[in-house]
Amino acid sequence: MPDIDGLVMGLEAESLPDKKEWWERYLKGVIEFRGVPMAAIRRVVHQWHQGNGLGPDGLRIAADSMLRRSLAEDKLAGILIWQELLLPSGDVDWSRDLATLADLFDDDHIWDWNTTDWLCVRVLGPMAEQFGEPCARAIASWVDAPGLWRRRSAGVSFVGVAGRGDVFFAGFEDLVFDVCSVNVRDPERFAQTGVGWVLRELSDAASDRVLQFLGINAEFLSREALRMAAARLSNEQRKVLGLAGERTRR
Repeated sequence: MPDIDGLVMGLEAESLPDKKEWWERYLKGVIEFRGVPMAAIRRVVHQWHQGNGLGPDGLRIAADSMLRRSLAEDKLAGILIWQELLLPSGDVDWSRDLATLADLFDDDHIWDWNTTDWLCVRVLGPMAEQFGEPCARAIASWVDAPGLWRRRSAGVSFVGVAGRGDVFFAGFEDLVFDVCSVNVRDPERFAQTGVGWVLRELSDAASDRVLQFLGINAEFLSREALRMAAARLSNEQRKVLGLAGERTRR
């Protein structure tokens, strides 16, 4: 069995009270932190791995165990095991492993936007890139999940590849719009911003289609999500949406 206690002790030894306070204030207390910088989390994970020599099955157990712990850095360590040890190994079974990751959401072990987005950007997105269309469609199907965070992941997982549009694979743009069509009808802030984020990236490849989507779904979009999605549209396109002259985060 993996030495989970050793990994946790390594993280705790790197904790900084000031960083703990800063992160908990920034995330408004939604998750507790140890106060460990990301560089230190990465170093601890790799030192722990070198000292244990685990194979893929042991690493899966370790990643799952860390992601089921309550502190943010423990979860980030689990994410780094996936990103930097499992995905590069060539031993990932994406169908089985997606089901394992889905269970983390459904069992309420992922409940905040920080952990969700790290998992999306560092694991789910790269998994879709590595395994292509079947994996991407399986991730997109999470939009039908009961919980907010897995539904957010159905779109946010593609922020790293959305700018390619259908170059990623034929029909990818339609897939993203299908996900956004579901999530945009949820007024919860993080459902809305998930839509805004992935559409902002997709607009690099399909600005006219993004503009059309925003116009059709204007009644559902929060102002925040609309501004985010339109950030890279042209001034003329933004005028159509009533955003001319508004400052926008890019």
